[in-house]
Amino acid sequence: MIAFKLVIIALMIWVTAIFVAAEFALVKVRSSKLEYLENQGVKQAALAKHMTHHLDDYLSACQLGITLTTLIIGGIGETTMSTILRPLINYLPISSALSLTLSIIFAYVIITFVEVVVGELLPKSYSIVEPEKVVLAIAKPLQLFYRATAPFIKLLNLSANAIGRLFGIHMVGEAEETLSEEELLQVAKDSFQKGEINKEEYQYLSRIFDFDERQVKEIMANRLEMHVVEKGMTVSEAIQQMVETGYSRFPVIDGSKDHIIGYVTLSQLVREAYVEPKALVENFIEKPIFIMETSPIKVVLKMIQVQHKHIAIVVDEYGGTVGLVTIEDIVEEIVGDIQDEVDAETPLIKSLGSQHYLVNGWIELGDYTHLLKLPELEDPNGNVTLSGYFTSNYGHDIKEGFSTAIDGVIYTVLEMNNESIIETFKVVDTRQNPTVR
Repeated sequence: MIAFKLVIIALMIWVTAIFVAAEFALVKVRSSKLEYLENQGVKQAALAKHMTHHLDDYLSACQLGITLTTLIIGGIGETTMSTILRPLINYLPISSALSLTLSIIFAYVIITFVEVVVGELLPKSYSIVEPEKVVLAIAKPLQLFYRATAPFIKLLNLSANAIGRLFGIHMVGEAEETLSEEELLQVAKDSFQKGEINKEEYQYLSRIFDFDERQVKEIMANRLEMHVVEKGMTVSEAIQQMVETGYSRFPVIDGSKDHIIGYVTLSQLVREAYVEPKALVENFIEKPIFIMETSPIKVVLKMIQVQHKHIAIVVDEYGGTVGLVTIEDIVEEIVGDIQDEVDAETPLIKSLGSQHYLVNGWIELGDYTHLLKLPELEDPNGNVTLSGYFTSNYGHDIKEGFSTAIDGVIYTVLEMNNESIIETFKVVDTRQNPTVR
């Protein structure tokens, strides 16, 4: 009989673990991930997604299941364990009453310990780490349990909602699963530091969120930086000037930069030069777009696309020219600098001599230690970049100038960006035999 009761206790602890795992997995899992799995044809993904959209019902089912199994464990567990422990405690030189009391106390402690560790803590921890696996595994059994107990669960939810509203509590089922812009950026940052997305993908996301807030005056080439051609120039003269500056589109002025009458393109003038090199530039101008310096760049991008232009002239409130912006300037706000053939690529590691280096924070740990023949840097948190390693292991309050030594290598933070990601390190290898890893 005792063996049978022990089997029942073990079974109830196992069932408790399932309900606890289901509860935490439903709260932790993202509907977007389940939708992706559903589109990939993963079984139970649609059912799991349905459950996340009806959290009140299925969390209540989990709570009901946990309560029922806990009651059963409490009902038979204490007496069963007490019966097992009583003969052992009787060997102690104590009274029968004290022996009974101790057996009950020890039985309660043992049952509680096993239930909390095996039935709650372990499944909770696993569900937080692998919510998708758990929710897919328990979806069908939990649905069956919910259907069997639906009337009682509905009654529980109605009662809880009514009491909650009396105290002004916003119930779970009424909340929307949304993330703010700041939360989305933090998710992207964490994903980058864990190696789930690369540097370019993270920067795309960050720039896209900034895109809507930026104005033309923040990205334009100002008046002094503008290269222009006079309307009275010949095609050959204009081509020579354009080639010398390296730009392919020039505003055309009538006397001064405050009187821009259009713009010309190098490709068009080159074609015309074969026919008539002495022709005047003013014969080939295209009408420009004029925009205010406070215009949002997203609006300007739309205007450029609709009107099929490549540059826009930026003016102030009085109509004076303050600069120009090109479609390349706008695109770079999302994709970053567009590197021309003549631009030098920035190296990830730059030697300063005498085992001193400048290191880009975006470099992957494996590449970094391999190239400099340094001891391996293993990050238990899963970060794959040098910047992510330091942010994870030394805290998010790292500032420029922060310095530390690891295995004889001194790291100093030289530059950080606006997202508190380390861009540049100074690395000094002080080991006596730096070729040994």
